[in-house]
Amino acid sequence: MNRMMNAQVSEPPSQLMGTLAIMGFAAEANLRDVAVALGKRDPSGLSQVVERNAKQSRLRAEIENQIIEEMARPTVGTRERRKLVLASQLALMFERMGARTIEISQLCAQVIREPRPSRVTELKKLIEHAVYITDRAATGFVEEDLEMAKIAAEQMQAATELNSRINRDLASMVDARGDAAVRADLLCRIACKAHSIIEEAGRLAQDVISFLEKPEI
Repeated sequence: MNRMMNAQVSEPPSQLMGTLAIMGFAAEANLRDVAVALGKRDPSGLSQVVERNAKQSRLRAEIENQIIEEMARPTVGTRERRKLVLASQLALMFERMGARTIEISQLCAQVIREPRPSRVTELKKLIEHAVYITDRAATGFVEEDLEMAKIAAEQMQAATELNSRINRDLASMVDARGDAAVRADLLCRIACKAHSIIEEAGRLAQDVISFLEKPEI
């Protein structure tokens, strides 16, 4: 969404698209900071995750109110209604992303506190995939940029392959005991939550592609 916000400086977005941009930028930046903190093994980088997410529910409520007002206009057409439905889905995705980011940050904090945290490089990459795919899918929608939405959908394959590789590696730790078992559980939960963000963003990307390729439906 950072690209989207920069690109629209010369042409201010509608109130609805502007609020979506703010919500998306905040959600993506928060999750990106978690990935950086995990990569650096820096717990201080996780300290403001909850605070930064605090406004997301209010922003989503604003978006839903704006959508209701737009839907009530007698001149709103079929295509506009489809776009408003997608806007609602996008706002919900950002709100869920925020909640999952908090959960991921709490799990990352436990991993970082280990004397020698291990196996975090690929998890960091998976979280970064989540940020990237979400950004491309959302920007594709707001800017009505088909290529951006397709990039998000295409990136799903690389993210899914990475997630599968992580799960295979962690499967070898299933029978571990003590600290190793606890670590394996933490890493599995981080991967699962990151991939759930990726899957939802991927579904949105497909919906955006359908909307842009078949505007009259």
